[in-house]
Amino acid sequence: MKKEQYLKRIKNGIQSLTIDEQNEALQYYSDYLDDADDVEKAMEELGSPEEVAQQIIEKCANSLVSAQKTSSDDNKSSEKSFEAYDALFYSFKKVSSINLSLGAAEVVMTGGKEFSVETRGLNKNEITCDVDSNGILHVNNVRKLNINFFSHSMNRRVVPRILVTIPDETELERFELRVDAGSFITKNVSFACRKGALSVGAGNLVLNSFKGNNVSLRCGMGNLSINGALTGRTNIDCGMGAIRLELKGNSSDYSYDSKVGLGSFKFNDEKRSGVCQDHSEYHKENHFSVNCGMGSVLINVHKF
Repeated sequence: MKKEQYLKRIKNGIQSLTIDEQNEALQYYSDYLDDADDVEKAMEELGSPEEVAQQIIEKCANSLVSAQKTSSDDNKSSEKSFEAYDALFYSFKKVSSINLSLGAAEVVMTGGKEFSVETRGLNKNEITCDVDSNGILHVNNVRKLNINFFSHSMNRRVVPRILVTIPDETELERFELRVDAGSFITKNVSFACRKGALSVGAGNLVLNSFKGNNVSLRCGMGNLSINGALTGRTNIDCGMGAIRLELKGNSSDYSYDSKVGLGSFKFNDEKRSGVCQDHSEYHKENHFSVNCGMGSVLINVHKF
């Protein structure tokens, strides 16, 4: 592969970044390859263009925004707000619950010292971000989607990106998350909730190191994946998408009811497919109530 092809594929993978960020990243890798004695070997050491593009996006997502502080109300002294070109940053001191409603955005949740929300590719009027009197952090970018998102007249396709930071090992009273057509993934953070509701439409939702109690899961045409632990009653509704749960625990501590249409349901080695129903005679303290249409639900409970 030639250098020009390599850089072009990198550029195709970082279209969600601002023009300035794209140019800076491409210039860096162009100079890096120019300085290499063996260009092909240098590209091989860097990895595939897609891998490099992902590294660039993650690095930009985790970089703090250096911007000028804007004015804020005296009654909201616990909240800081910063704004720059194509970038917004908010931080909050006290948060007891989180409610996220996300549209066509790429969202990463990671660990840090405080609760904060950083965005790229969103104007201030396209997102609401605040903590109410009950300590619930609300983040919403569903209602203000760009109606020209797929317009051929646009110079570039801008995918909004959001970075949500929470202190590691946070235990929330309630965690509510709705993902429409975008993606949501957690990295380098462990957190728990006493009650939760997770929903994904046509997007992708991945929670790592997550501990949930009494959680409801809904998946339309997308994908929902959890690695961690689920206790109490877990309600699962899957349409045409896929739900995969890799959970730490003892399978004998769990019971389940299942209703399957044309899809499939599997609990460890027990599999159900086609039109069928199963009802457990005794509901244990940890119980799955599964309703699967044409998609698939896979639950693995095992000791790590």
